Amino acid sequence: MSVNFRSKLHQALLNYYFSNPGAEHYIRELSRILSFDATYLSRELNLLTSFGLFASFKRGHEKYFRLNRNHPLCNEFRNITKYVVAKKATTRRKA
Repeated sequence: MSVNFRSKLHQALLNYYFSNPGAEHYIRELSRILSFDATYLSRELNLLTSFGLFASFKRGHEKYFRLNRNHPLCNEFRNITKYVVAKKATTRRKA
């Protein structure tokens, strides 16, 4: 498993968390923030957690996710995400 930079969900997740590096959210909360289905979001976050880019922890009955800033490729993923998001915005403006 790796990060799929073509995936709109991965782009949205990474862009959100790199813009808010201290953010910690549970699935339903993220679903409202990012406007993605909670089931799909849960599956992808669990995969990204197993890859090590995200960390999860329990608080009460909720499972929270946060960016693992200690991941060895975190800075590279941040740079790639910035590039992909900027390129996407530039492409939209040209259209």
